Amino acid sequence: MEKEVRHSPVFSRAFTGFTVIDPETGKILADVNGDHYFTPASTTKILTLYTCLNMLGDSVPALQIQRRVLDESARQYALLLRGTGDPTFLSPFFQHWQGTFTTLKNRPEVLQLLAREPAPERFGPGWAWDDYPYGFQAERTVFPMYGGVVRYVPTSGFQYEIQPPVFREHFINVFQKGGFADHIIRSEFENEWRVPGLNAPKGEKWLPFTAPDRAALLADTLGKSVEKYTPYPYELIPNEWQTLYSTPLDTVLRRMMYQSDNFIAEQMLLLCAGKKFDLLQQDTLINWMLDSVLNDLPQRPRWVDGSGLSRYNLISPQDLSAVLLRLWREQPHERLLSLFPKGGVDGTLSDWYAGKDGKPYVFAKSGSMSGVTCLSGYVRTKHGKFLIFTFMTNHFVGSSRAWKEEMQKVIGY
Repeated sequence: MEKEVRHSPVFSRAFTGFTVIDPETGKILADVNGDHYFTPASTTKILTLYTCLNMLGDSVPALQIQRRVLDESARQYALLLRGTGDPTFLSPFFQHWQGTFTTLKNRPEVLQLLAREPAPERFGPGWAWDDYPYGFQAERTVFPMYGGVVRYVPTSGFQYEIQPPVFREHFINVFQKGGFADHIIRSEFENEWRVPGLNAPKGEKWLPFTAPDRAALLADTLGKSVEKYTPYPYELIPNEWQTLYSTPLDTVLRRMMYQSDNFIAEQMLLLCAGKKFDLLQQDTLINWMLDSVLNDLPQRPRWVDGSGLSRYNLISPQDLSAVLLRLWREQPHERLLSLFPKGGVDGTLSDWYAGKDGKPYVFAKSGSMSGVTCLSGYVRTKHGKFLIFTFMTNHFVGSSRAWKEEMQKVIGY
């Protein structure tokens, strides 16, 4: 396999790393530039996956609540709400798991939303500043709602639907500008959407929103008052927070891995930080993971976010393969393989690596951005044995298709 990679006329036009490991022995079977650093793009989510599987139980912590007495004689109480970073609350992708919404809707107490400080930065380090209007770069937050996005669905002519409806008023004058284009632009710091053209945008679109006033947005959604609450230090009792749970963990992780959902990846890493340190700060958790849990990786990665949106991320093929080896040894294999897209079947690999007999043989996470294409996961040989592999290619210009086809050729072999 090394020969095919080293002498490939396609791989020679870029910088490629390739590592194969036998999970039974941990032995490296093939290695080309495996100890070099590459931009991993969304294969960074393998690190996030490992962190979540090690730190969380079978369900996602949705919200923390604490009951306060406002006036005992009048039997008036408040319910303090503290966000955990759960990305599934009111998300269109998790409609069957909205028990938290029902709970808040039916609670008789006055709802008070607690501001957690310090709040996470809305964008990660090294993210492209001009990608803020696009659905793949939704803002990070303590209290996510609606999956961080507004759904625009054209119906006919200049008619359209907006989900959730709470944002409908922000689109009233969406087609009042001149020029020619078919995309929607949002003001950087406001929910003001416009179309820089005369025609309605074509097709369904997912548009990230900004919402610094989460209490107002939650109140509008619930149809009841929600107060912003900033307590004095002595008013809260740390040990009296009750945690509500929402979505099964594996359901969330499959969405993160199959659709390469950046918002979920970012929020899940924040959620893990909150559970470990009671602080929704990714860098604190990442440093702890690298110093205490993943401290034996062949090369120390530069790991800065949960999704791989940042080009600051740098990791070697040997490192990613080592994390996959840990997962193979620590998790039930059936569960683990179910969390990765299957070649020719689902997610980002639905059009690649189809098995000749219809049986998937590749279970892997892809990663792509301009000049970057990567694939890392598990391959099942024709004799039923599994191998761990990581392919990373950086520094090419134009379409990634030639490099993807060459990777498929090697993995298929």
